[in-house]
Amino acid sequence: MTGLSGPESARYAALLPGELKRVPLGALEAIYHLPSGLTHLIAEPMPDLLNAMTALAPGSAVTALGLHALIADRFVIEGDAPDESHERVIGQRLAELAELGLVQIVHPKAAPIAQQA
Repeated sequence: MTGLSGPESARYAALLPGELKRVPLGALEAIYHLPSGLTHLIAEPMPDLLNAMTALAPGSAVTALGLHALIADRFVIEGDAPDESHERVIGQRLAELAELGLVQIVHPKAAPIAQQA
């Protein structure tokens, strides 16, 4: 899909190993974020998205479309609206994880500013 903007077009990366301590609690998962000292409770599909991201090579970033390609064979992705794209649904979940500090948004490197004479 072209022309995407918003969470589904952003690139996300897992945090460094050891920054999150994860404990499954039945249908929920408790996640302790070591750098901030905050604990979060998350529900499906968030743990599965984090698992898929941590399985990538360290430092790798993925878009919602890329993450969908990684998990589509194992999960059914549905949004609130019947016509909502899978990429939009995953993008929204990734944005929520980023707001909690559980994944990083990877910004492209800005082009250097030319020095004026």
